[in-house]
Amino acid sequence: MQNNSQTSLTALLSSRDSRRVLVLAVPIILSNIAVPLVGIVDTAVMGRMAEPRYLAAVAIGAIIFSSVFWLFGFLKMGTGGLVAQALGSASDGSNDDEINCTVLRALCIAATIGVLLVLFRQPMGQLAMLAFDINDDVKKLALEYYDIRILAAPATLMIYCILGAFIGLQKMRSVLILQLILNVGNIVLTIIFFRYFDGGIAGVALASVIAEYLSLAYGLSKLQQINPLWPLAVPLAKVLDAGALRRLFVINANLFVRTLCLTFSFYWLTRSGGQLGELTLAANSILIHMVHFSAHALDGFAHAAETLCGNAYGKARAMLATSANKTGDQLAGEYGVSSDMEFRKAVLLTAFWGCIFAVLFVAFYMICGPWIINMMTTQEAVRDHANLWLWWIIVSPLVGVASFLLDGIYIGVTHTRDMRNAMLQSAIIFLAANLLLVQLFGNHGLWMSYMVLMLARALTLYRTYPRIIHAMKPVA
Repeated sequence: MQNNSQTSLTALLSSRDSRRVLVLAVPIILSNIAVPLVGIVDTAVMGRMAEPRYLAAVAIGAIIFSSVFWLFGFLKMGTGGLVAQALGSASDGSNDDEINCTVLRALCIAATIGVLLVLFRQPMGQLAMLAFDINDDVKKLALEYYDIRILAAPATLMIYCILGAFIGLQKMRSVLILQLILNVGNIVLTIIFFRYFDGGIAGVALASVIAEYLSLAYGLSKLQQINPLWPLAVPLAKVLDAGALRRLFVINANLFVRTLCLTFSFYWLTRSGGQLGELTLAANSILIHMVHFSAHALDGFAHAAETLCGNAYGKARAMLATSANKTGDQLAGEYGVSSDMEFRKAVLLTAFWGCIFAVLFVAFYMICGPWIINMMTTQEAVRDHANLWLWWIIVSPLVGVASFLLDGIYIGVTHTRDMRNAMLQSAIIFLAANLLLVQLFGNHGLWMSYMVLMLARALTLYRTYPRIIHAMKPVA
């Protein structure tokens, strides 16, 4: 029996499905790796300024910007999950109208929110700065960065929707190209503004704004080629259908609360570091970029899980809806597999490859970690501090991979209520751990509390995993 099981697992890992996971994940990994590279270049540029306050200011400004937009990450997650399910429930293209309606609703919401963020940017920036215990010079520089960069709000949020649509449609090459335009363009413009125009911190922010709008133009044009949205192929009344809007609101509201809790946790993490001194904040900004680098890469498997699991979930739910009176055995005989078999296969394969890549990142940071720190700053004091806590970064991929994969699965099946509740619990656990551990162990305690957050996210999500399987089973 054990040999048969091992043979079956070996066959699965060498199968077309296994290769499909890599085909979907690798373009996302490549595109996501470019995301933290922007922050790394920004940090490296500011790390060559005369004083650490420039590096600290970019860290604070970037955290404010990221946190504001993370709150609206539901635009990407909700769109991706709903599109993946619509694609899986009707592989013959009969659900194109539903896909178009989902994307159009999301784009309209994103544009509206983006304009409001620009209009209210100043009070929001001042409010955000209250979370940081920093001196006036750093605060002034951070606000200068924030005030310019947030002008990209409409483009950023609409890009979230477009990326969600591409992921749901399994158009990962389009995701890669869009992210390359966004991030490589950002890097090139940052270097140009800093090196040739002496743009300073304002130039770093302006480079991001220009790159966002260039990427939006590409994303809209590519989406029109893949799945034309205009002229409207469906009645406006269908786009504005009350039931669909209500479902979208519930999904997005749950994801908003979930992301708010996650954003609060990262805010608190940065705030805790700021209270440990300017030098520690500067060192942590480098280490956080390294964490984000591996996390964004591993997120490729989360996105693969999102689209594969969402597709399988939509297919299973459609199978049950059209065969309401049939047993699980009858469904398996009719369709060749049980209603949840494709879903389970997607979970197994994305988890396997995600863990393999997590181990590779551990090895990478063990070998190259000190070199990365030296590359990102020329300030010896900052380098020494960062190397003190590097080993936390080395183990972070293994600690975080389960939470990333589970996020992808839950987004794909749009079990957002469970995501909301799990993150609420995780934030409370993290806050308690942070307050205790930082007091006892300083910056080591801060990084220990980050690991607690990642483990709590995985455990609280996994506790409700059986509900997903149950939703794909015929009622006895």
